[in-house]
Amino acid sequence: MSNSKRPHQSKFDLNNNDIIASTSTQTKKKKLIINSNEKRLHTIGQIKELRMLNFMCHKNFSIEFHSTPMQIITGANGSGKSTIANAICLCLGAQARTTGRTSNVQSFIRQGERFAELSITLANEGPEAYKPELYGKEIHIIRKIGARQSGYKILGDNHKVISTRKETIAEINQALSISPENPLCVLHQEVAKTFLLQSDTQKKYQFYMKVSQLDQIKQAFEGAVYIVQSINQRIDNMKDRHMDMLRAIEPLERDKKKIEIRRDQAEKKHELEIELNVARNTEAQQELITVKNELDQTQKSKDMIEAKMTETINQIHDIDQRIEHLLNEKSDIEKDLLGPNGLRELNYQFSKEKKEIELMIYRLSRECEKYHQTLKEIEQERDSLQKQIDEFENLRQQSDHNEQERQKLNQEIQDHQRQKLECDKLTTSFIDDITINNNNIHTKQSTIDCIKHELQQKQHEIDELKKIEKDKTSVYGTWIFDCLKAIENNNRFHKKPIGPIGRYINCIEPRWSYAVEKHLAPIMSSFICTDVHDERILLELFAQYSRGYRPTIFVMKYPQKVHNISGTLDRIKRANLLSIYQVLKIDNITVECALIDFKQIEATILLEDLEHAKRIRQSGILRWERINKKVKQVVEAWTYDGSNIKLDKAFRIYTNDKQPARYFTSNNTQSLTINELNIEITRLNEQIKQMNLSMNELKTIRQTTKNDLDKMKNMSNENQKKIDELNKQLELLNSTMPIAYAYSFDELQEKLKDCNMLYTTTTQKFEETKENKDIKHQHFADVTQKYENIIKKIESKNDEYTVLTEKINNEQLERQQVQQQIPKLVKKCSQFNEDIQRCQEKLTELTKKKPKKSKTSKTTNRSVHDIQQELDAINNFLKSNEDTIEKRRQIIDEFKAKRDAAQEFKKIYERCYRQVQNLEKFVNKRKERFGQIADQQQYLLRHKFKDLMKKYRFDDCDIKIDHKKEELEIIIKKNQRSVASLSGGERSISTFCFLVALWGSIYQPFRLLDEIDIYMDNEKRNSSLEHLYENTQYYSSSQHIIFTPQAIDPQVWNPLNVPVFWMPTPKRSLQ
Repeated sequence: MSNSKRPHQSKFDLNNNDIIASTSTQTKKKKLIINSNEKRLHTIGQIKELRMLNFMCHKNFSIEFHSTPMQIITGANGSGKSTIANAICLCLGAQARTTGRTSNVQSFIRQGERFAELSITLANEGPEAYKPELYGKEIHIIRKIGARQSGYKILGDNHKVISTRKETIAEINQALSISPENPLCVLHQEVAKTFLLQSDTQKKYQFYMKVSQLDQIKQAFEGAVYIVQSINQRIDNMKDRHMDMLRAIEPLERDKKKIEIRRDQAEKKHELEIELNVARNTEAQQELITVKNELDQTQKSKDMIEAKMTETINQIHDIDQRIEHLLNEKSDIEKDLLGPNGLRELNYQFSKEKKEIELMIYRLSRECEKYHQTLKEIEQERDSLQKQIDEFENLRQQSDHNEQERQKLNQEIQDHQRQKLECDKLTTSFIDDITINNNNIHTKQSTIDCIKHELQQKQHEIDELKKIEKDKTSVYGTWIFDCLKAIENNNRFHKKPIGPIGRYINCIEPRWSYAVEKHLAPIMSSFICTDVHDERILLELFAQYSRGYRPTIFVMKYPQKVHNISGTLDRIKRANLLSIYQVLKIDNITVECALIDFKQIEATILLEDLEHAKRIRQSGILRWERINKKVKQVVEAWTYDGSNIKLDKAFRIYTNDKQPARYFTSNNTQSLTINELNIEITRLNEQIKQMNLSMNELKTIRQTTKNDLDKMKNMSNENQKKIDELNKQLELLNSTMPIAYAYSFDELQEKLKDCNMLYTTTTQKFEETKENKDIKHQHFADVTQKYENIIKKIESKNDEYTVLTEKINNEQLERQQVQQQIPKLVKKCSQFNEDIQRCQEKLTELTKKKPKKSKTSKTTNRSVHDIQQELDAINNFLKSNEDTIEKRRQIIDEFKAKRDAAQEFKKIYERCYRQVQNLEKFVNKRKERFGQIADQQQYLLRHKFKDLMKKYRFDDCDIKIDHKKEELEIIIKKNQRSVASLSGGERSISTFCFLVALWGSIYQPFRLLDEIDIYMDNEKRNSSLEHLYENTQYYSSSQHIIFTPQAIDPQVWNPLNVPVFWMPTPKRSLQ
């Protein structure tokens, strides 16, 4: 298992390996050349030096290892390259069979020598050093191999022996994450060849489990499962043993229960004897108490009877008083009804007066009816005369009236004709207004259509700008889209980063776009963050999405306003020059401030050509004698073809080969931004809304005008109808003739006068008679009211009289009933006197026979018979179960001892059961964690393997791992060819990619690869070394030592900081 200690890195992967961006080859080599000059320290666990004495082909050999991520050891076959890997493994405690050569460690001694000695120096410095106070900064391990045995010495940096135990080496390997028997740490030549030729999926699976150390995890939790099962078996045995102990206790428990029952029965016998005496005393005491209670009860009953007698006599006296009072009330009511001027006499008088008034009212009503009939006849005659007079009057006035009526009709006809004419005029006016309104609506609709067309054009411009924006963004890399989305969706930022900066910059002058691009190109792809926290998060996102170049990040506070550069711009304007700031349109304040701070865009000018620059230098217009803090000196200029002029004392000019523009093309010089176009679209939509409101108002006015027009037409039609009706009336009036009557007008007036006088006289008599009738009616109502009141009073008195009579009868009946109770009470009182005398005699007798008081204060509720019966049963039980005290004590002691032993054993069993349950939960968690780790390792392995195989143009490559069947299958397809048809070199490539992909599964401070390129041709070998170099840079915290028999050119690899060591041909011993 790998140890958790790792060197601290600023940027690292799952195995704490340094992450180095895979940029282009040119950039990478340049950067590594710079780093090669820097001294790199060894990290903890890396090999510093190896010494071999009399080991295999080497007599005395030593080699120092660099701390670089990759180093190559090359030499001819037989030069001892593999010996170095074998020596490292054996010195670190590995067994001989792991080398793939032999299982006997003595076989490694050089022929002709009696012993061999190996020495390795490991780095042990840094914050995670292993026991630095004991070992220091270096750990030296020496293994001496003799003819019969071998031994170890572990030394510190002071070369003092610290330990000679092999277990100490295992502890050091564990602490430094070194696994010498793991092929991922040391891949021997024989193991590489065997794996290349091996096609068994199960053996590949075993190889994968071993190198990823998943087999150790699996063996660990499987061993834990076996331990849990064995513990469960032991717990079951303990449970059976506990049951046997309980069964052995059962006979003793029965004997103990019998002893307890006999003891309880003996105690109960004593208690029953006491209770029997108490019961006998209680019975005597109870009888005495009963007699006393009976005497008291009888005396109370007698007292109650006497009290009841007294109460009855008082009750009779009260009844007599109530009867007397009721008789007095009855006498008063009789006087009110039947006495002189009583109610009955008043009733008779009012009844007689009521009948007389009714007769008078009847007579007056007859007279009123007579007068009323006469008035009706006079009125009819008067109406007839008046009608005749009116007809004569009408005949006289008819001719005048007809003339007036004719004139009136003519006037009305003229008025209605004039009104009709006005309505016609208004109708014509309304029609003209509607026509004008329709024209206005049509005009506004046309305007709306134009605005909508303009709106569509603006939207098209937005789409074009978005497309241009997308093209501009794609310039910074295909990964930038996903990265920007991730930045937008990430909520950990204090403020969202701004970038790439070029997205916010537009050149409004196409002529100067190339010169501006040359000046701003280094900063166009950069990002801006507000603090270091946001920078770290942005770097994490870059690591996820960018596999190559990573943009520069500027950390600065986001300003609220643009810097004041008016002084510099004013100076440049007065010099009749143009600055880069003046041809840019920047959509973000922070970006604008960053360009001012870092690229001096306000103080960098644009010139037509180099001649113009020379003229400016000669004229001296840029030599500002006094410059305050708000004005910058112009020190740089650009021409439209990309030439750069440094306006300092040296006046340097840098010409440029014209290249295609990358950031500022002809498509991205728009006058308006997307936000401005959106504002313009909003304004147009608002204008359409206002036009629609205006159109709605015009439509409302048009509808109102139409309604008024309909009203005018209706009025005109009504006037025409009225004119026709008046013409008909006029024709009818002209055709009417006067009517003649037989009576004279004076005779009719005389008769009418007489009739009116008679009507007046009769009316006066009718009113007088009616007034008398009303008076009599009022008098009759008063008399009737008095009569009804008298009747009600008589009825009330009669009811009171009846109630009093009934009460008197009830009281008399009650008095008789109470009077009848007195003899009965006297008789009961005599009986109670006799009972009292009898109880007193019995009480005297019981007092003489009363037993003495018991010493105990115990009481009982049971009878003497019940207690005696239970006492006899207990005596019979005790006689049948007699035993000795010694026997009882022996049984109880034996029972307690076995019971305590069983209880203690049960506690142990239950504690073990709880512990094994917790252990089962822990094992299940470890099993679940193993599945998660295996899935994660499989995902990383497949992903890395596919990426590596794609570099060799292998398609649809994959790795299938089945943990249930314990099989691993490497699927390789190149141009749809089968695996069987692949060459040895292609299989070597797949093995190489598989092993490199496994590096990510476990951390090792060093890795040794012995002739992994054995079956590759030169082309594949060189590309494999390049890919291997790239991956060693990715896992830069580990040493990667490559052994190869092929010729390696140091001039190619030394600039890349990859040392190349040539193995000399050793002097072999003679047979």
